[in-house]
Amino acid sequence: MEYLVPFLLALTGMFLAPRFQSEAPKKTLVVVILLYMILLMGFRYRVGMDTMIYMKKMEEIPPINVLMRQNILDQVYEPAYLIICSVCKYFTKEFWPIQMVMNTIMTTCVFIFLYRNCKNVFTGIFVFLLLQWLYYSTEIMRESVAISIFLLNYKNLEEKKWIRYYLFSLFSISFHYSAALVWFLPFVRFLKPNFAYILFCIGMLAITPIVEEFNKIVNIGIVTQKLRYYVDQAEILNMNWRIAEMIKTGFPAILALVMYRYSHLENKYTHLVLLQFLFCCGAFAVPVIFQRFSNYTSVFVTVSLANYIGTRNVGVNLRAVVLGAILMSQTIYYYSMWPTWYPYVSVFEPEKNPAREEFFRIVW
Repeated sequence: MEYLVPFLLALTGMFLAPRFQSEAPKKTLVVVILLYMILLMGFRYRVGMDTMIYMKKMEEIPPINVLMRQNILDQVYEPAYLIICSVCKYFTKEFWPIQMVMNTIMTTCVFIFLYRNCKNVFTGIFVFLLLQWLYYSTEIMRESVAISIFLLNYKNLEEKKWIRYYLFSLFSISFHYSAALVWFLPFVRFLKPNFAYILFCIGMLAITPIVEEFNKIVNIGIVTQKLRYYVDQAEILNMNWRIAEMIKTGFPAILALVMYRYSHLENKYTHLVLLQFLFCCGAFAVPVIFQRFSNYTSVFVTVSLANYIGTRNVGVNLRAVVLGAILMSQTIYYYSMWPTWYPYVSVFEPEKNPAREEFFRIVW
């Protein structure tokens, strides 16, 4: 099956990486996995619920020669994504070139981040494939690019190059307005796993009234409309969804915190892992807003878990248990989303899958 190939290549790399005598074979295998993932997702046809919405909305986007005569800020999408769509539409009405561009940006930036920050890059790729790949590639195309650009930008935050960091953050925001969150991330280093943090998590559960009042007071056009929409979704998404989201997103964060503490290891991303769980608590009150925020910290959880699994001082059995726990935490999500991703269909044989189309009709 198409989706298994990058997993198998990443597993191969995990075991072979210690035997590589130089960086060349490692980089070659990373590039092979990268290209495969880009092409597979770039050439998909109606795979992913959000992808199908984007395909439908493309009809409303004018080609670049028309767009240049309009106010780009009045459009339904953020400027950077809108320009990519508009340029592609000038040459073709097909949607796959947009997919190809967006997945190239997202996957490349994520791979660079994993290469820089993982002890074994292939372990990082494998955990990323488990936790984020299909979701980032098919469901949150605009936001995943914003996140991936932020991941590259994070180096400026670490080096305290504030002007570069905040200027570069504008590229993320130009793809998705939720990326404004990155402006506040330099201030979260105070987070510690203490009593105050626990109280803060509990307090997040009662955040809904504050967000509702904020939306009434602030008037910022399309951002306000989207915020109002997200708050309204809290009434639609039931407790089962919230518990499932906590298992999918919150459990890996708790797992990373517990295992590093148990093994007496240092994790430089602990504050971001704590922030991830804090967002998960917020998702109980306002599901879609805080679930979106957690997208920006989830790759740091991925790197934390990958580095723990790749630590030689940790026993093989314990590392296997952690990997198994990661797999188990995603089973509910994959079970519910599998009809949107399987079977894989490419633009070379563009046939609509009846089950997927019916699932799309029910959900949307």
